[in-house]
Amino acid sequence: MAACTARNAAARLSRLVAVTVVVGECAAVVLLALGPGGAPGLVLTLLLLAAFITGIVPTLRSGTKASCACFGASTAPIGRRHVVRNTVLLALAAFGLAAALAGTPAPTQPAGVLIAAFGAPVGALLVIFTDELGTLFDDGAPRTSGRVRGSAP
Repeated sequence: MAACTARNAAARLSRLVAVTVVVGECAAVVLLALGPGGAPGLVLTLLLLAAFITGIVPTLRSGTKASCACFGASTAPIGRRHVVRNTVLLALAAFGLAAALAGTPAPTQPAGVLIAAFGAPVGALLVIFTDELGTLFDDGAPRTSGRVRGSAP
């Protein structure tokens, strides 16, 4: 009976976390679109990314096998690339927040608009397909921590 209650509590907590993440992500998008300079949305984005990293790192350290369904129904296991991806996104959000808080926007330049128009979709696709790109470049060899094979102790 106690195991059944614990499973129910874990399932309820899991649903609550999932709903909170989705609501937080939707709120971040709205705040980024509507907020002055996007600062409130960037703050929420920073908090979400920090929470994701905080959740992924212990999962990796514990050896728990979990899949990442960040951008769809991926079956790829959570790995270091997810931490790297989220850390890069966190740094970009921090840079954006610093720029938003600086408050003095530069005049829009046509070349900058073109770079953003073509660069943003490419960057977004790289983020979305992190798992597929990681699999493409993964040689399948198990990763070991510590010294490199063949090196002196």
